[in-house]
Amino acid sequence: MMHRIFDGQQSVHSAMGFRRKAMAVLVTVVFLSGGVAKATPVFSWSTVVNNADSVPGAPGNNFFSYNQPSIDNAGLVVFRARAKASTGGGGGGGAGQPVRGIFTRDMSTTGNPIVPLAISNTTQVPAPNNLGSAFTEFPAFPRIDATSNAIAFRGQSQPVYQYTTGYDATGAPITTKVGTSGVYVTQNGTAAGLVTGASQLGAVPTLSQFQVPTAPDVPSGTKFDQFPGAPSPTGNLVAFKGNFTSPTTGGQTGIYYRDVSNPNASVIEVARSGMIMPANAVLGSGSAIFGSTAPPSAANGKVVFTGLDNEAAPTAGGIFAANLDGTSHPALTTVAGFNTVVPSHKNDSIPPTLSAFGEGLSFDGRYVGFWGAWDTTDTYSQNLICPTDDNGGIISQCTNTTVQIPVHQGLFLADLSTNGLYMIAETGSLYKNFQFWSFSGAPSGSGDTGQEPARWRSSSFLAISGDNAIFKAVHTGPNGSDGATGLYGGFGVTDPSYILNDSTFTLLETGMDGGLIDPSLQGKGFQISSLGIERDGFRNGQIAINAGMTNSLTAATWGGIYVAQVPEPGTLALLGLGLAGLVGWCRKERA
Repeated sequence: MMHRIFDGQQSVHSAMGFRRKAMAVLVTVVFLSGGVAKATPVFSWSTVVNNADSVPGAPGNNFFSYNQPSIDNAGLVVFRARAKASTGGGGGGGAGQPVRGIFTRDMSTTGNPIVPLAISNTTQVPAPNNLGSAFTEFPAFPRIDATSNAIAFRGQSQPVYQYTTGYDATGAPITTKVGTSGVYVTQNGTAAGLVTGASQLGAVPTLSQFQVPTAPDVPSGTKFDQFPGAPSPTGNLVAFKGNFTSPTTGGQTGIYYRDVSNPNASVIEVARSGMIMPANAVLGSGSAIFGSTAPPSAANGKVVFTGLDNEAAPTAGGIFAANLDGTSHPALTTVAGFNTVVPSHKNDSIPPTLSAFGEGLSFDGRYVGFWGAWDTTDTYSQNLICPTDDNGGIISQCTNTTVQIPVHQGLFLADLSTNGLYMIAETGSLYKNFQFWSFSGAPSGSGDTGQEPARWRSSSFLAISGDNAIFKAVHTGPNGSDGATGLYGGFGVTDPSYILNDSTFTLLETGMDGGLIDPSLQGKGFQISSLGIERDGFRNGQIAINAGMTNSLTAATWGGIYVAQVPEPGTLALLGLGLAGLVGWCRKERA
């Protein structure tokens, strides 16, 4: 059975209000593989960067590794990538340490160059930096505001600031060097506009704007230890997760933001561990306090984040929203919590409620896309194999392991304006899993006591644009096995005619011809081997992804970042595709 994705007069997105661009549309070709109908995408992909490109200003250092990109409404793409001298064979790589950096490319028109925003061992960390230190690493993918060129990313470096802490018996100054990690922002999308959004410099007496907000257990001059995850910009503001150490309560974590347009603006606290969470995030009666928080997503002057009472074994918490209005500890709204009924099971005799929440939230100021699970005691085993690409020096500390995956998972869309909650997709006969695992963190013995330790972590990947969503999933194969991994979509999720799972469609899958998304690979035998999308990867009808391709005959590898525009419904009709073409683009799989 093929996916039915639209009926009647429903458009690709009846409510999104996309600013459209002209684009070429590929004719849909349906073919059979193992009895399952598949289709080439109707999207036409443009290459942002691939292994044929070299770092600007460093010819011969070809890109070879890419994180998930972010894109704004106007088509500016920002991405993290690695490059080094090519060894030939189309794979990138070579001897020596790779160049690491944050780059942009304007895809609103053709011919625009790749532009460096920050490059390891080359770009100096912005002020305060009285030691002339350069960036050494960028631990997370960069993010961009949908409605501006504001970009935020994390950066690591050698200490950036030296100051006097006292004097010895001879009167000679005693100095210390501090600041190896921070959050950095550019509001105009250029390297020249880089400023420091958050830093570990809060203990420096003259830099109190970077300190953790004071509290009964947080004395003045307390510095942040680390900023896990990817910070999120919105206008002049940048929201981030911050870890710090209290002298009385030990390690703490919270959600913070700061106005980067004012160099003297203080950090403002939204929520932190030890605070009481809203009562409607608790199942039954009683109260609970935050024990953990996840990196936030900000848009249109608002912020959303995941908060739990106990990260390892939560019994309360969920997804929360707040206004970034300059108020410390603003009122929190529960978007979804432990007492939230799963929409697709609301008519069950005993409706299940959500009991697990993902950290990666896609947010546009109104809609929130997130992963959730229920009945989490019902699980199946999955073996995790350590990576071979040692990005961060932690492979030696990784151990193959087995984890339990919840059987009952879903991807959700919450509407903050109406308090509505909708399901985009659910595990079962079509999708088996929306969780993906990676081994990451700070290697033991690295001296970085502020960064969270290296361990296995699970993530889900979805990006929203209005009430449309693109997500990553593992299909359900024969007899419940793992099928293909791919990127899939559900458009018009809030429309009454949207049918859970049946209304979703295939965008790309592993095993497809790499030439579908990268014209340079057409006819060369490369197949898609990996696909990625992040929470800011779908904006204004534009989809930005990263992909890896492999040629099994030559063992050559290839990769890149690619962008496509959602086609106009009218364009499809002019090409004679219309609804039939869209249905041909989709496919459904039954176990």
